[in-house]
Amino acid sequence: MSILPKFSFKNASSGLSKMLLRILNLESSLFPILKEELRLEELSHKEQKLIKILDFAQIEKNVTVVSITNTPKDREEIARAFIAKSVYNIQTTRDLIDRLKNDRTLRVLCGWRYKSDIPSESKFSRVFKSLSELRIAQKTHEQFVKEYLSDTVFLYNASDATKIPLREKPLKAEKEEEKSKLKRGRPKKGETREPIKPTILNQQKDMQTVEEMLSLVSIKCGVGVKQNSKGNREIWIGGKLHISAVDGDIPIAAFYSGANVHDSSVALPLIQETSRRVSYLYDLQDAGYDADIIREFSQKHGHRPIIDINPKNSQVLRDKIQLAEDEKKKFEYFNLPQSSDIHHYNQRSMVERVNKYLKEDFGCNTIYYQGATKVASVLAFGILSICIHQSLKLVT
Repeated sequence: MSILPKFSFKNASSGLSKMLLRILNLESSLFPILKEELRLEELSHKEQKLIKILDFAQIEKNVTVVSITNTPKDREEIARAFIAKSVYNIQTTRDLIDRLKNDRTLRVLCGWRYKSDIPSESKFSRVFKSLSELRIAQKTHEQFVKEYLSDTVFLYNASDATKIPLREKPLKAEKEEEKSKLKRGRPKKGETREPIKPTILNQQKDMQTVEEMLSLVSIKCGVGVKQNSKGNREIWIGGKLHISAVDGDIPIAAFYSGANVHDSSVALPLIQETSRRVSYLYDLQDAGYDADIIREFSQKHGHRPIIDINPKNSQVLRDKIQLAEDEKKKFEYFNLPQSSDIHHYNQRSMVERVNKYLKEDFGCNTIYYQGATKVASVLAFGILSICIHQSLKLVT
């Protein structure tokens, strides 16, 4: 006999219930009408996926400006087309326009009836710039989470950063004035020394809002260095996308930064923003986030942080990590139960899967746009599509 409660709408969150009812309505009402109107025997899996994502995103609400009597032409259609670009894993705007001209079903779903109605590539570019500056994809993502996921309690929130290579030159760091080398030890009598500048983490811990914290984080193109799983150094030019994902591989919050920004510099904004949007129990992070400030901040927001240990050139910590690994192997050999923290920490792989979906399945493998605002918007359209797609899997 199962100890788990039977699923019913009474013990399900209202957001998930609303989501399931909407999906059933789409499949029973809208899909047959579309098949009849478009004269199709069956909608493909990709077309059904796009219809659901477009219906739940409702990006038109953010594109339409109430203060303007006549909304600029094609803006809503182009916004829908950029969601389709992510769902169909299309890398460039030119390829998107070619697909719209050749695929009648996709064209109609985006809002154009004839090929001649599709705007030029230059107009696509101008509208996308406007959508990026208004942060339309980011706002749509936040509204979807608020409407359908805010009343759901999740177990885990895993955070990580993924590299975003770009085709632009990194910003050259301004050369600081050469400072005279100071002798080690105490300063001489009457000698004044400049105070050591606090780290970004130390400055962020006393800030109240996410906007204040992110104001310290650079979004300019930089050079990033990272050690991969095989121990080799990877160097790239571009930026990073910092993601928080909860159970079901659902990205709740994402922030873009330059490649030279350390992962831990965006940890506090991610925790605070994710805590504001949804409820969860555990914060899971790798050794790049090993800092007491992050642990205390997580506990302050009512979570339990589980963060891997970073040796930081300390032999004592290295010995401690090696001892823990040896114990783990012995426990596995004798098939003995291990610490629950090991099981919890292993769930961190969900954010790695989100990184994989973003690059391999949702059109962000190669980004040709330049400028932090546009790059962040391309990634936000991908994150929005993944969030809706993975959320629908919770109830279907």
